Amino acid sequence: MRKRRTGLLGSLAAGLALAGFTLAGLPPSPAEASLNGVVISELRTRGPAGGNDEFVELFNTSNSDVDISGYKLQGCASTSGATGDRTTIPAGTILKPGQHYLFTNSASGGYSGAVTGDRSYSTGFTDFQSSNASGLRVVDASGAVIDGAGSPNSPCREGTGITTPATSGDNSFERKNGGRQDTDSNAADFEGPKAGNPQNLSGGGGDPGPEITKIHNVQGPGAESPIAGQTVTVEGVVTGIDDEIGASFGSGNTIRRFPEDAGIFVQEEPADADSNPNTSEGVFVGFVRDRAAYKPGDMVRVNGRVNEKFGLTMISETINQEPEKVGTAPIPEPVGIDATRAERQDAQTRPYYETLEGMRVHLTTGTANSGGTNKFGELFMTPGTEQDRVFRTDTEPALIATDADAGAGDPDNPFLDPDGSTTEVKADLFDTVSGATGPMTFAFANYRIMVQPGDLPAVAETGVAYPYDELSPSGKKQFRIASFNVENYFPVGGQLDGGTVSEEEFAEKTARLTDAINNRLERPEVVAVQEVYDLATLQRLATSLGGYTAYLEEGNDNRGIDVGFLVKDGVRVNSVTQYGKTAAGPGGFDCSDVPGGLFDRPPLAIEVKTTGGFGEFTVFSNHFASKAAPDACREAQAAFVRDRVAEIEDDGERAIVAGDLNAFEDESALTTLQDGQTTLDNLWDAAPEQERYSFAFQGRLQTLDHVLVTDGLKNKVGDFRYAHFDNDYHEREDPTDGHHVSDHDPPVLTLSK
Repeated sequence: MRKRRTGLLGSLAAGLALAGFTLAGLPPSPAEASLNGVVISELRTRGPAGGNDEFVELFNTSNSDVDISGYKLQGCASTSGATGDRTTIPAGTILKPGQHYLFTNSASGGYSGAVTGDRSYSTGFTDFQSSNASGLRVVDASGAVIDGAGSPNSPCREGTGITTPATSGDNSFERKNGGRQDTDSNAADFEGPKAGNPQNLSGGGGDPGPEITKIHNVQGPGAESPIAGQTVTVEGVVTGIDDEIGASFGSGNTIRRFPEDAGIFVQEEPADADSNPNTSEGVFVGFVRDRAAYKPGDMVRVNGRVNEKFGLTMISETINQEPEKVGTAPIPEPVGIDATRAERQDAQTRPYYETLEGMRVHLTTGTANSGGTNKFGELFMTPGTEQDRVFRTDTEPALIATDADAGAGDPDNPFLDPDGSTTEVKADLFDTVSGATGPMTFAFANYRIMVQPGDLPAVAETGVAYPYDELSPSGKKQFRIASFNVENYFPVGGQLDGGTVSEEEFAEKTARLTDAINNRLERPEVVAVQEVYDLATLQRLATSLGGYTAYLEEGNDNRGIDVGFLVKDGVRVNSVTQYGKTAAGPGGFDCSDVPGGLFDRPPLAIEVKTTGGFGEFTVFSNHFASKAAPDACREAQAAFVRDRVAEIEDDGERAIVAGDLNAFEDESALTTLQDGQTTLDNLWDAAPEQERYSFAFQGRLQTLDHVLVTDGLKNKVGDFRYAHFDNDYHEREDPTDGHHVSDHDPPVLTLSK
């Protein structure tokens, strides 16, 4: 048994080890003879089945029990000498005098012996013959070296190392004297090559360990796993995390959380991948609680149930069985996304993207063609640099998003967290994104790249100009009407998405809406608003703007959101009328929070006398039933408003119907409003062709907000457009900036003479 080193380097390393540190970058010191009697008694690095046909055997040569809990089997790199964990012995493992413990390689072409191993690993050791510099060692839970063996040039060797044969065969090396000889020289202590004699903890059969299922067999060649519903054990390399637990909010501000949505991405090592291009080598593991404990490059063993969740093949870990670290390995190189294959795949099934699900991928260049980064931290792109908006009716199979959940930091309430603040790719419409890298995942009908902390892609400002300034100021001969869904404008103390609105949050929302109306919309004469809590809240905005009066009537919505108006000083309001608060809905449909009712947010109409000589007319502010409601509800609501407009026209007056109608331009609500019983005409097609949208959903631009006018006003339309300061831009850090203050782009009508 060799005496301990007392030189400067040895003392420094020992001191750092006691303090929990290692000498980064330095090769491991040669192992010393075992102090507790546990030795590497036999090993094989190239067996009959080839280079992965390996085992390493431990032996307790002492007369006492030895607790080997937390002992790690490590490999020494053949060039740098750096060590890497292969596997860790579980807690509670005791090696009695004369007992053995057997490690075996579970990789493809791995251990072929009849005696089962007690612990497996999947990253092999370079043959000791290669470069004469490879080796292995065993360290205890504190990192202290227990024993080592290696080639003549390996830093893990003891004394003179051993050289294993370069050809396959039963090339075992066994410690002499029944496994007890330990003179601190591998060449002197081991004999071989010889027939292997591996022994395990039970003295023979041992614990065979779990059967390992390859990840490509979990994924299968199609959209769904062929073994969905089965419980499996997989091993692979951690490539990333999803750190955001999903949540939904119900009535009474109740929150339902989905811990399965947070977890880790695991991928097979390249050597264990199959040859089938239609199977993915990566998979998402859900329910993992301590995601921060798993770093890219950790080898883990996972037990769980294979599930299909809304199109994502995943493994839901077994309760109380967190992924087990079994070593380390190089992080798999990302697979480059082939833009041509992405464009040519079927737009519905997207089979090319499916073959990459769960794997680490890389998009060289993408263009934000679906607007700016949305409130969920997603940025939708198409591969390449072409600037071409993606609309609701477009077929775009290559559409892909970056997702920010990996940087969310496990928020208690994802809706209040600045979603993915460390991994959010912030870009505006038509900006160019280079080098988006991360595991490929699937959610809400789209594939997305889960960008990982510290690996943000580069964004080039090739898109729309900032700030938005597309409206010309109103002149004396102009009169402007805008419709603006201001998205959840709640006062201090209001309950919003699982949280209570603070004074700071309310002040920021008010300041940003003020900027939006003052500087982006350039102070229209009339603003029809939606999603405002009450009149007092809207009046706060009017006061902040200055020169406006607020109008609002309470409706039926359980959340408390209403429709209203902001009217600029100088415009006379002759009357304010709420219609339909007690109107009955169509039979057989639930259209309102009031049983049998038609409206949650009844239309509000104001009769205005304009400046600039445009006369008098009535403006309706509307917020029809959400897209989750049946089309029959919005159709009935449209019919009700149409009938009110018909009454106005019968009196020889004119009308404008504006608002968030939650209906596309070609759906029944708009058809009903324009069915010929009035002269109402939707101005949607009067907007510039490539700018006809007010909303972005799942990466596609679409229109939910509309303005319709009757005869007598059509010939006064000087301009109509959507002011895209919301969907075309990401949210700025400035708490007074109006860009992206809402998820709706206001339609703006300018009357001219």
